[in-house]
Amino acid sequence: MKYSDCKSIFLLILGLGIGFKSFSQATYRVFFKDKNGIEYNPYHYLHPKAIERRIIHGLNLCDSSDFPVNENYCLKVSNLADSIKGISRWMNAMFIYASEQNILLINKFPFVKNIEAISPINKNNIYCSKPQYNFDTLLTEKQNYLLVSQLDRMNGKLLKENNLDGKGVRIAILDVGFKTYETNLAFKHIRERNGIIATYDFVKKRTNTNLGMLHGTNVMSCIAGKTENYQIGLATGAEFLLARTESYTEFFSEEENWLMAAEWADKNGVDIINSSLGYTGPRYLPENMDGKTAFVSKAAQLAVDKGILVVSSAGNEGTGKWKRVAAPGDAEGVLTVGGIDPYTGIHSDFSSFGPSWDKRLKPEVCAYGTAIVSSRTGLVISEGTSFSSPLVAGFAACLKQRYPLLKNTELKELICRSGDLWPYFDYAHGYGVPQPYFLFKDTIENKPTLSIIEDNDELTFYPIEWNTSLQKRGSNMDTTFESCTDTVLNLNSSDPNLLKNKHITANSCKTTVPDYLFYHIKNNKGYIDKYYVLDLKDEENGSVSISKNITDKPFSIEFFYKGYYKEIIIKE
Repeated sequence: MKYSDCKSIFLLILGLGIGFKSFSQATYRVFFKDKNGIEYNPYHYLHPKAIERRIIHGLNLCDSSDFPVNENYCLKVSNLADSIKGISRWMNAMFIYASEQNILLINKFPFVKNIEAISPINKNNIYCSKPQYNFDTLLTEKQNYLLVSQLDRMNGKLLKENNLDGKGVRIAILDVGFKTYETNLAFKHIRERNGIIATYDFVKKRTNTNLGMLHGTNVMSCIAGKTENYQIGLATGAEFLLARTESYTEFFSEEENWLMAAEWADKNGVDIINSSLGYTGPRYLPENMDGKTAFVSKAAQLAVDKGILVVSSAGNEGTGKWKRVAAPGDAEGVLTVGGIDPYTGIHSDFSSFGPSWDKRLKPEVCAYGTAIVSSRTGLVISEGTSFSSPLVAGFAACLKQRYPLLKNTELKELICRSGDLWPYFDYAHGYGVPQPYFLFKDTIENKPTLSIIEDNDELTFYPIEWNTSLQKRGSNMDTTFESCTDTVLNLNSSDPNLLKNKHITANSCKTTVPDYLFYHIKNNKGYIDKYYVLDLKDEENGSVSISKNITDKPFSIEFFYKGYYKEIIIKE
């Protein structure tokens, strides 16, 4: 059998007269045992940039996972299916609607490995709030401050001064629609250089993505948007592929569409995928967030295995019952991004917490979860980790431009190491906000900024520049994050908005972000039990004391304050 891509197979199946599903039908994933008889030439099938990426990563150009699905298998299954949703070469599978009776017949085919039935589910969460449509042609003081600071927080000026704008880097955005992208002023510079390489609607099976929601448009603007007077994202020189994977009328195919869009993006040579979508309950349980259970997480990991950097929103479950990061952000190879509040400088209440169920660090980094985005009427304020993810994706594109031969795993590590809390981490902020340290220094100075007084019972920390007498006292924490160990993560504080309210004055958007003390208590298994964020100015005598009996020994205390990191091990 000669090579044929999935699209041609899909069109052939449609030619058989198979129509749309009826509501009485069920949806299934049919997995095949092999790809016998397939002839494959990667240089005919893959974009040159996809070939280049595989060579950089040392991947086999003739890996069977890249082969198209066996056309005869697809035709035999299609004869018993009521309609075809799609085909995956990576998973060697078809996604179909069929009756229960016909599924039993399909399962008898000798080439069928197994079949998964997909239960009806509620709509997934898209990680943003409704934009505030209050912008016309001018930015308010608050909007202008936010627009400038969302890039300055990642030292965007330094990237720009070094001519790093993502040029030559190809980014795919998987989202729910890109309405107005063809006319939106924020993408005029991209359209003029034909920087939108391809578009595809995996919901309607057509190339037009200028429909659905504006969410994808908002997200794209945080990666590469700019107008005559304003820059919204860092990667203004990048190339783009736009994939619509969701709608509000078809809830069964979202994760399959995500997989097929990732395969399409891979074939067309992308370097980075941004996914500001997330999947939690009721389709999954918290214990499914292990990076290996959710279908979309497995799909994302397959993309990572092909050398693509996948950047994903952590989710907006921080104030709900779910709490945890959402799939595909739980996948091990995915760079998961949390949200911070622009006015406090720390975790936004809505941003989902880590770790993954199997105790891996998630999110790895963070960025502004409240941002200026381009919408139908201009630049508006919107919030959600949907926007922290593309801000970091734009940063990643600039690094990829600077180091084009980096593997995706190396690029992810560099982004993590560039976090402004590194090597400290916690399950709300990860390693902090990425910074382009690589442009001006090889190492980060670890100059002490805290003094430590130790006795038999406790450790007391206070800033070196504060020469104040210390009074012994017990631990008194303003903001405490309990580690997510089972299904619940609690934010324990007398006032959860204490820090947020304290540093914002009425009628003012310019706030001074204090120098916080970050510290966590890590058990002997390497997991964080508790972590804290304190403004020492609000503590008695400007100091904090930690009991040596706060948890079972041995354990370690790691802290970060004004660029200074230190680990102290408390032994038996």
